[in-house]
Amino acid sequence: MQGPIHQAAPRDAALTRLRFFLIGWVILYHLDLPLRVSLGLPALAPLLQHGYLGVDGFFLLSGFALWLGYGARPPWGRAGIADFLRRRFAKIWPLHALALLALALLVGLAMAAGLTIREPERFGLREFVLQLFLLNAWETTARHAWNYPSWALSVEWAGYLAFPFVLAALIRLPRAALPAVPLLGFAGIAALGAEDPSLGLNYTLHLGLLRFALEFATGLAIGRLTTEGLLPRAALWPVLLALPLGLWLEWDALTVLGLAALIPLLRRPVPAAAPARPDLLLRLGEASFGVYLCWVFIEAGLVLVLRRVDPGLAGRAGLMIAGFLASLVAGWLAWRFVEVPANRWLLRRRAAGRAAAVSAPTASRVG
Repeated sequence: MQGPIHQAAPRDAALTRLRFFLIGWVILYHLDLPLRVSLGLPALAPLLQHGYLGVDGFFLLSGFALWLGYGARPPWGRAGIADFLRRRFAKIWPLHALALLALALLVGLAMAAGLTIREPERFGLREFVLQLFLLNAWETTARHAWNYPSWALSVEWAGYLAFPFVLAALIRLPRAALPAVPLLGFAGIAALGAEDPSLGLNYTLHLGLLRFALEFATGLAIGRLTTEGLLPRAALWPVLLALPLGLWLEWDALTVLGLAALIPLLRRPVPAAAPARPDLLLRLGEASFGVYLCWVFIEAGLVLVLRRVDPGLAGRAGLMIAGFLASLVAGWLAWRFVEVPANRWLLRRRAAGRAAAVSAPTASRVG
């Protein structure tokens, strides 16, 4: 028997705003790699040089939010699972594919213009196909190619494929055993972070899937603990101190522990109604996916500038601010004019096809 098809619960506004801060942290990290602002401003180094941990925040938040959306309305049965995956696909793939195709066009134009392409082997057909189908972070390649931030999207897609089955196991888990899931998750995160202290948790194509799985499962378990009243807010406040302490000590797993405490603290026990006029942080949080995927185009412009001038520390700081703002604008435009329309169009097509399938037998019986 097939289960019913459900829609996910609406997003929590505070958690959506958190997405802006997480993506902002990631973008600042990527900007600092070529600009090296942290070397001239060492006080900012712990924050800028560990901005890749914003991705870990997204992995935790992904599990937590999916529990909020589907914990009480799981996608059971073939129809429910298929509908869940279609919704995830409609959300992430159109913008991903368009960004990848736009990058291919940009690379082709640059080659035609005679511009020097750094490591041209990054732009091969095999890597393009792996990335297009979101297989590039499944231990299929060791090369950061094309729109390289999409590695995180690749592991998220793996998580979506596994989610209905992981959710079913988590729902069946006795309440007494539930705290073991985040405890084991954090033990795994700490072990992964200790594997190479110079790398911390900054695993992507290699072991990035494991990094994601540990944090995704932890986020799911924290979601259930929170909604069932098993995670007192008073106990989370001291844990939140792990966030700045982990940055200061350069201990990634400790920072992730602080991020894991922040997420349920931001969630209101009774979700507030969506504001009539969404504020700027809410809009930018909604656009975080677009910001992440469009970063590569901002990077391309930044590289061209740095090839021609060495602006000094003040100039590099100015370029960081400009690049950050440009990333937000590009991401918002991608969200507003690609991600949202494509998502709605695909879902409408599916709804229309389902309605036609239902009406066809009725029409034949009438005839």
